[in-house]
Amino acid sequence: MKVEPSSVAGIELAGPDAATFIPAVEALYGRVVDDVLRPALPYSVIARNEGSRTIALLGIRFDMTGPNGKKYSVIHYADALRHPEKAELVPGAVRFVCAEPLYTDLVLRQAREIDHRSRMNLDNLRKALRIRASVDCAAFDNGQFEGPDSNGAFDRLERERRTESEFVQEVLRKEASNMEAFLQEAVEISECKGLARRWLSALQQAGPEEARARTANHRLRIKLHR
Repeated sequence: MKVEPSSVAGIELAGPDAATFIPAVEALYGRVVDDVLRPALPYSVIARNEGSRTIALLGIRFDMTGPNGKKYSVIHYADALRHPEKAELVPGAVRFVCAEPLYTDLVLRQAREIDHRSRMNLDNLRKALRIRASVDCAAFDNGQFEGPDSNGAFDRLERERRTESEFVQEVLRKEASNMEAFLQEAVEISECKGLARRWLSALQQAGPEEARARTANHRLRIKLHR
């Protein structure tokens, strides 16, 4: 696997051949690399925050060429934009990212088992003719967004933020007598179905004031800027 130099200043990307790779993986994993994790390492990277700002969003892209020559890619995002004060990628911190995402989760949770489907997905990665890893985008805790952003994460996140903000204001404008019907409809057709479901449950279980309070306290992702 080829690891491209990071296009975002302050982020270092290291692949399996780097001297810092295994020590960083084992520190995150909480133990030496075992037979569960070892097969995933050739398709994994360590991202290190070498800057002075906390990283609240990180997108790592894997570009692959299959055995038939077909090219495809996947981007894995670590998103703490709703609570940047809780982001783990503070200055000096590292993150393990595997092209097969459940192995990323395995390391983050310091778990000891992986499901059969993930092992099967590694077989597909082994068949790839070429794999390239790169930093696709990053956003810092002040909202500064950087990187090539090949999949349009900036626009998507800002669109979702705007939609959520408008939905919050719409819910707060509803009288108690109309709120339940509005949320029930939103559960079926709104882009904010998850929020509608949560607030409808609060309304039905604890009443309109509780639903209104939870709506008012909803944390949007921080505003991004380039």
